[in-house]
Amino acid sequence: MEDRYGIVVVGGGMAGIMAALAAKDSGNRVLIIEASNVLGGQGTTGGVAGFCGDSERVNDYFAALVKHLSRCKLISEYDPTADRREYDLEWCAYFLQEMVLENGIDVLLHSRVIDARVEDGRVTRLTVSTAGGILECHCGFVVDATGQCRVASLAGFEAIHEGANKQLPMSLYFTLWDTGKPVKPFLPPGASTWNNEDEIPMTSLHVFPSGKVEVKMKVVGFDAADGYSRSRAEIHARRNMMSLIYFLQTKGYGGVKLDRHVLASVSRSIGIREEKRIVGEYMLTEEDVSSGSVFKDAVAVGTYHFDYHWPDKMERAGTGITTMVEPYHIPLGCMIPKDAKNLLVTGRSACGDQMALSSFRVMATVAQMGFGAGHAARLCVEDGCGVKSVDFGALQSRITSGGQSLNLSDYGDYLRHSLVLRERVLADLSGFDFCVSPRLHPLADNRMLVVYIGKSDSHPNRLGIWATDRFQSAWSEPRLIATPRGLESTAFSSRVDEKGEIAIFYRTQSDGRRPSNWRIASRDDGWTWSEPAGIEGGDAVSGMSKDRTRIRLGDAMVKASIRVVDEGNGLSRISLSASCDDGKSWLDPMDVEKDAGLYSDPCLQTTSRGIALVYVRDNCRLVFWHGSIEHLTDPDLVQWRDRVLHSGVVSMEA
Repeated sequence: MEDRYGIVVVGGGMAGIMAALAAKDSGNRVLIIEASNVLGGQGTTGGVAGFCGDSERVNDYFAALVKHLSRCKLISEYDPTADRREYDLEWCAYFLQEMVLENGIDVLLHSRVIDARVEDGRVTRLTVSTAGGILECHCGFVVDATGQCRVASLAGFEAIHEGANKQLPMSLYFTLWDTGKPVKPFLPPGASTWNNEDEIPMTSLHVFPSGKVEVKMKVVGFDAADGYSRSRAEIHARRNMMSLIYFLQTKGYGGVKLDRHVLASVSRSIGIREEKRIVGEYMLTEEDVSSGSVFKDAVAVGTYHFDYHWPDKMERAGTGITTMVEPYHIPLGCMIPKDAKNLLVTGRSACGDQMALSSFRVMATVAQMGFGAGHAARLCVEDGCGVKSVDFGALQSRITSGGQSLNLSDYGDYLRHSLVLRERVLADLSGFDFCVSPRLHPLADNRMLVVYIGKSDSHPNRLGIWATDRFQSAWSEPRLIATPRGLESTAFSSRVDEKGEIAIFYRTQSDGRRPSNWRIASRDDGWTWSEPAGIEGGDAVSGMSKDRTRIRLGDAMVKASIRVVDEGNGLSRISLSASCDDGKSWLDPMDVEKDAGLYSDPCLQTTSRGIALVYVRDNCRLVFWHGSIEHLTDPDLVQWRDRVLHSGVVSMEA
């Protein structure tokens, strides 16, 4: 058999489905080749019944899937403090299949690519083993979303293969149901016996009010990318599952004893975190992820924390890294195999180091990656170009038109309670005699601009207006943007208008003359500034001098205050507090600084995360704090969520 397709997507997981949906239009044929009997990949066949990563800001197709599930009450409500958003596996598979078919995409289930023909870096034909025999598929472009670099490897492109005890480990997912009465535990002959929680495989329980308990059990010591080893892993996992069920029924875990529960279902396939990763045109690194990196060829945004499980340790204790990260870009370059012209590898097999992979491999993120890859494939077919020659402006325009923002500042709501920062903007030896009147402006891609009045001893008599900015998790060196004579430190303000222009207003007075009002402005996010322009009439500064110590955040009000703790020495603490009744009453304040000091000039701004604050400490140090409303309104929730992340037991009734 032979057939021809403009774009072939190999792998029907979340990345592959989003790639196919983005790639499809009325003028091309798109095919999904999937080895299993349903679409959804790890999110269905692998038993992973929860979306990790920011599931509210993915794209329009993903939003449609969530809407289908929500309409039938088959997915939990979005909670920005929840690590995972639960949904029904089988209904998810159904809705995905219907979305694909409604968009005119062909699907081959029970099918695997077994060979790939390559000519000058272009994959021209795939040989596919189907339920009905061998199919020769001619293709204009291929998106490999298999998670195992299947097409890339068959085509001869280099891949990274860590192997057993080095890969991120597998997990088996299974479901227990409450029978309503005690059950008689059964341990099969030869099964492992464990005496306490320190001996069992790393386990996570999701306990539902319905009586359902979803169990995730870690499986180590096998190679997910090797056929024999993967088979042994499946066998070993099901043996350990029987032992773990017996343990949960007789001893319990994390205070939850399941002595009325029986096994109801097991995932079709063991859950896979890592198989192979391509050697791409760019490798996304741990540093890229941890610094909130920005890329010109960005096609997706990562929002999940590092989730690194020690590859060679079965037990839970001390077996992982869950360091939070700020939103970061994922570039197209990490999905392009070296020297490939019409092939993209998306999802968990994109080019990244292992720590970066532990963050970008989750479903909400790979859905964005697949969406970007699908649009890139479609553009290449339309323009007849290789993937490295794609028009990035057009590509990013199509991605954003599809409801997928590439502006990092639009993200940060997900896991916002864990993304708390407190940083010194200016180091101890910053060279400033004093700083006053800081103003804070959140800009695109999570850039934070701070403008202030300061005097630097490294610039004699340079009392002036300074700026510094936080970008990709680092603060820039202070830069002098204006040196007006007679500058009044108490008459200084700034704003950003609807067009993004930043304007600074200030007053000068010298030699007994009448005060003068001035304005400088920047139209490039604070990199360059106009010459000072005088403002005639009125008090331009007072018009901008709104209260910077209070903001409204949803239904709450937040204020920053300075609490005096040692009046004799002038020592104080800077605090934040919230009101949920329009300022009639205020919750207990939270000290941003534990140490008493000389604090002044707090300035608040709202962000996607919640609250950004800048203030002056000891007259010459600028300090930046960034956190969420939950730190003020529900600190117990913040602590509980942190415990849940490491304990492995989540009650959906909580």
